[in-house]
Amino acid sequence: MAENCYCTQNDCYKEGKKLDSVSYLIVHTPAVYPTIIRALSGSGGGWKKRWDKPGVEKLVHGFIDDTGVYQFAPLDMSCWHIGDSWGNKNCIGYELCELETVEEFQKVWKNAVAHYADLCRKFDLNADHVIGHCEAHEKGFASNHSDPEPYFARFGKTMKDFRAEVQARLSGGASSGGQASGKVKKTYDPWAYARVTNLTADDPLLNVRTGPGTEYGVIRQLAQGNEVDVIEEYENGWAKINIVGQKGYVNARYLEITDRGSSVQTATVVNCAALNVRKTPNGAVSATIHKGDTVQIIGSGKDSDGDTWTKIQCGKISGFVWPKYID
Repeated sequence: MAENCYCTQNDCYKEGKKLDSVSYLIVHTPAVYPTIIRALSGSGGGWKKRWDKPGVEKLVHGFIDDTGVYQFAPLDMSCWHIGDSWGNKNCIGYELCELETVEEFQKVWKNAVAHYADLCRKFDLNADHVIGHCEAHEKGFASNHSDPEPYFARFGKTMKDFRAEVQARLSGGASSGGQASGKVKKTYDPWAYARVTNLTADDPLLNVRTGPGTEYGVIRQLAQGNEVDVIEEYENGWAKINIVGQKGYVNARYLEITDRGSSVQTATVVNCAALNVRKTPNGAVSATIHKGDTVQIIGSGKDSDGDTWTKIQCGKISGFVWPKYID
């Protein structure tokens, strides 16, 4: 559980701008070793004291050290942490305090892995969307920093190791917010295609719920023949689905599921730094992917002008993109 200690005197906090979306979770380290500074203690009185004042042209959502997680700004705030306008508006970032001993590092690592896994659950992301500042730079939406790799390397770790442990905590579909629960029977990668079926005249609509069971609330309804993406199936007979960018859960007996499997083509984002993913062909933007990202082509659709858009999946992002921007 993060402890709120907001930097209310910081200029970024006072600006109070909101995030546009949460596309990536960024891992930072402040690169000040061998100076030892924790969130609330250490040289200069700690990072909170250093940053909670005017004239500090930076702010992260929080700091993580060997004692816990400290929230410096609300999760919906656009923080100045990645040196890029799009990145600041679409990413959440924390600094991992650079401490000295193996024991201290292990505690920082454990606290960070647990917190980033919680963030993934909260924002319906997988571990592929947890990246270091250096990796965000490689994707084209961050300043040229090397963190957190130098700090991790001192203890024989990498961002790949960090993502693997975050994903391990996410395995099984457990969630803290009434999302997926129960044991996963099958995960589809790429997501499977399904049509709603087996509905009757007496019961013509299929409830989409906030969790895999009738005890969860209804968020929308589907009709016979509606098309959805299936993310995973559970042993209790339910399935997690994606429908035009919205996630939910339905009884799988009402789905005719087709596993796309290895027949799916892959492509790479080209010709643009950031590519909008839309809920429907030429419809509202639901997410953004970036140059160099690998996507899976899972379908197509036509807009009102008859132009064909490509339906893609990139991690947990699914939707339609203009085909000229993928190769």
